[in-house]
Amino acid sequence: MAKSLSQVNLEKSVKENEGVGVSDEDVDIAFRMAVEALDGGGLKVIADAIDQSNDPAKVVGQFLAQLMGQLAEQLRSEFNIDPKIFLAKNGWLDLVLDFIEHELGYPEQFSDQIYQEVLEIIKAASSTPDAPNNVTDPNGEQQGSLPPVAEQAAVAEQAGVPAAPGQPGMGGI
Repeated sequence: MAKSLSQVNLEKSVKENEGVGVSDEDVDIAFRMAVEALDGGGLKVIADAIDQSNDPAKVVGQFLAQLMGQLAEQLRSEFNIDPKIFLAKNGWLDLVLDFIEHELGYPEQFSDQIYQEVLEIIKAASSTPDAPNNVTDPNGEQQGSLPPVAEQAAVAEQAGVPAAPGQPGMGGI
């Protein structure tokens, strides 16, 4: 099946933003927040996923993408940290994967699989509308809070991954 032009452009944008240079101090702050979350029960969730799932890399990737979404807004509002730290070379995702790899003792190849899953989730999130089925209230406002996928899309856009053309609610975050 052929890829659409928007999909090709999105994948190119993700590739261009991987390895972008960012502040080591910003990465360290975000990493410490992630370690705190992982030590607070996240490592057990990951270990259980590895032991019980048919596709542990996908489950762990989803967990990390959600964590990324949760941290992105907090880091931006509290510390004015550029969200490019998440995918930067030696950035948040690299450090978190190294930490999990060390703590749980799984092979480096598994980290590579998780990394790819996180990228796929971000790509998918950046092409998904904020509201399910574009549900809006009578005033044209979207209803409810952002679902995890929309939060991941916000991280993607902040990290320099543009929304797919024609997708509402992904601009100006």
